[in-house]
Amino acid sequence: MIYDEFYGIAWHALKSYAGSDSLAITAIVPTAMGPVVQWKAPLLARERKRKALGVVGPVAGPVILDVLTRTLAARWRTGAPHCPLDWDTQLSIRYRRIFTKQTPATGPGWLWLWEGGAQAIVASGVPRSFKTEDMKEKFGEIRWYHQADEDCQYAEDIIDAVEHLSAFVCEDCGRPGRIRKGGWLRCLCDLHAKGRPGR
Repeated sequence: MIYDEFYGIAWHALKSYAGSDSLAITAIVPTAMGPVVQWKAPLLARERKRKALGVVGPVAGPVILDVLTRTLAARWRTGAPHCPLDWDTQLSIRYRRIFTKQTPATGPGWLWLWEGGAQAIVASGVPRSFKTEDMKEKFGEIRWYHQADEDCQYAEDIIDAVEHLSAFVCEDCGRPGRIRKGGWLRCLCDLHAKGRPGR
């Protein structure tokens, strides 16, 4: 299952990335944080491209894959995925330094995506003045509003990766999904879409 979910999400998330066809899973290793997908993608650019006038391009593919790996490890940590009713409060408590007193205003399927992003920021070193201001869904994707006094490009990259991945993860259950039309935009898997067409 984790193999299929990794490819199902990564393939769509990296569709427009040069070198994404070089992506291959080399192993799935059991760890304390859950089953970790090890991958290689030798042709995928490792850094963001700088566009004209200093504007930064899309987040680098390896950052997206790192967050996805952490997300799926958290999702499958205890066997079949299960999301407790108070998942948002538990997440906020577990990653208090990242989320302060904020709780996500999103569906439970994104629990593991929020956790994967928080883990990646913690592993890279939480910027001293980092503060989450809001966590919500907008136009079918995550919006993670934050601030930091100092430059923290790595945290920005991780947050951009979480937001990008949310367009390919079902907000209701965490399976691979896509943005669906119908009243308002939501990212849903085929099961939860209930016939809503993709955009």
